[in-house]
Amino acid sequence: MKRLLSALFVLIIVIASVTSVSALDYGCTVEPVSTSVYVEELNTGTVVYELNADERIFPASTTKIMTYIIVAENVPDLDGTKIEVTTDALADMDPESSVMGLTAHIGESFSVRDLLYGLMLPSGNDAALVLADYVGHGVSGFVDLMNRKAAQLGCKETQFRTPHGLHDSQHYTTLHDMAIITKYAMKKKDFMEICNTTSYTPAGFSEPIKTTNYLIDDTQEGGQYYYPYAKGIKTGYTDEAGKCLVSTAEYDGCNYLCLAFGSPYSFIENVNYAMLDTSKLYKWAFENLAIQSVSAEDVVGYTPVSIPVEYVWGNKKVELVPSAAFGALLPNNYDRTLISINNTDVKDTAEAPVKKGDVYGKVTISYDGVVLGTADLVASEDIDRQFTNYILHVAIRFIKAHVVIFIIAIVVLIVLILVLIDRRRRRKALLARRNNDAGY
Repeated sequence: MKRLLSALFVLIIVIASVTSVSALDYGCTVEPVSTSVYVEELNTGTVVYELNADERIFPASTTKIMTYIIVAENVPDLDGTKIEVTTDALADMDPESSVMGLTAHIGESFSVRDLLYGLMLPSGNDAALVLADYVGHGVSGFVDLMNRKAAQLGCKETQFRTPHGLHDSQHYTTLHDMAIITKYAMKKKDFMEICNTTSYTPAGFSEPIKTTNYLIDDTQEGGQYYYPYAKGIKTGYTDEAGKCLVSTAEYDGCNYLCLAFGSPYSFIENVNYAMLDTSKLYKWAFENLAIQSVSAEDVVGYTPVSIPVEYVWGNKKVELVPSAAFGALLPNNYDRTLISINNTDVKDTAEAPVKKGDVYGKVTISYDGVVLGTADLVASEDIDRQFTNYILHVAIRFIKAHVVIFIIAIVVLIVLILVLIDRRRRRKALLARRNNDAGY
């Protein structure tokens, strides 16, 4: 039984933090330069570090994550759908902003896939405008789709005004909302493949377009920002937004999403602190946190709960164990004495037949007062019903449930018997009188 409990009592964290500090302090030692930061372990949904994640920020070109979503959901054939580049579609483009180079291809047509590479790798504002004009029948129609989608995803503090993210005081979000949008985008077909590509040559281009995300490209900036476990996703920059980066990193069974926004930038200094902050946060997380297995033996004072079983002879009890295995993201040196287990909603008895896995309650597991997860408490074995015991219990239960009816029935029966006896006595007396009158 100890081995069964050990196998089952592995914890899982699903912590939905609602403050600017994670509900469980993971002891982050990184002091980021970025003014807004959000780090979540995606396998467990655990937020391990937050800084100003609920405050409004300007998303800059990370806006293009939502742009990708809207395009992907409205264009089923990325390769077969061709879009012509027109002067009208690019009329409002800032020529000094980041582009994929479509102004040199006016009148030419490109696949949506090529334009999505141009959107995500060099952060092409020209690609964003061409895609928005096609999908939304104009930028305003496309922006409506973006805002509608944000609302559907549950974003509370997000409002889009453009498909590219160039500064607009009414174009904003929060890191919590941006995390929701990014996790949704990651499920879209080809999203991670495209945004994790470092170099791509669209049809009709003589030179490749390259990623602005130096975290995944060791050929850029002398490799100073390269982080070997990083994958995607999107950079952003405006004077008002500062340097921004949305990325993921996967190593040793953990998969982190990191958003670092609002990093100050000087063209003279030319240092991208959003990228430096991100790689430092990943290094800290991978070195200090892990999905830990915590067995029943690790829980001080825990005793498995057992409940009586009805419809069997003797004082038979069934032991209840958690129904599911859990994995909890915890510090490598976490204090095992801070793990606690509480059984709740446990039934008083179990009625045979009992099947292994039948639910009879709940178990809640906490670390340092923070709920890590819950599971069903289930029967650890099969127990058959004993027929004679069952019949006896049913009979007794029926009598108890209908005791008033039984009393009334007995009284009525007694009255009927007395009436019958009285009638019989009267009949005998009458017969005796008749015999006397006849002279017998």
